[in-house]
Amino acid sequence: MTPEVSKGGSGRATRTAGPTPDSEESISVRTSGVRITVVSVVTAALALSATACGGSEQKKSACDKLQQTIGNVSKTGMTQINNPNALAETYSNGAQQMREQGKDSGDDDVEKAANEAASAMDSLGQQMKALGSGGTPQMPDTAPLTTAGVHLKAACGG
Repeated sequence: MTPEVSKGGSGRATRTAGPTPDSEESISVRTSGVRITVVSVVTAALALSATACGGSEQKKSACDKLQQTIGNVSKTGMTQINNPNALAETYSNGAQQMREQGKDSGDDDVEKAANEAASAMDSLGQQMKALGSGGTPQMPDTAPLTTAGVHLKAACGG
């Protein structure tokens, strides 16, 4: 961006510098980096959490569906790194599916863990939405998602 030159009331030329391309690019790179990290955390924290499900057929089916939902959210999220609003919507939709799948499990522990994971995913979605509206890039708190993944794995018999 070229600085603007104007003459003030004193007749002297002054320069007004706008943002430099380097600083705009730096913010964009940081924002993309945050989004990539979030998608990676979703994958790492939840991807294997619903495996090795034991118990009733209903519980096993629900855990299998939870794992499929987690995989789909992660896969879709990787294609939406440059669109934080779409990424937020993917997390929200995935969270809703996880709540339903937990409820359908017929198992209180699976339902509780699925709800915990869904809430953590919703929270990350809100953080992505804030980034999309020009928020300052910062690393989100992924601890709740990691904890939820551990709980979901335990609830599904892993």
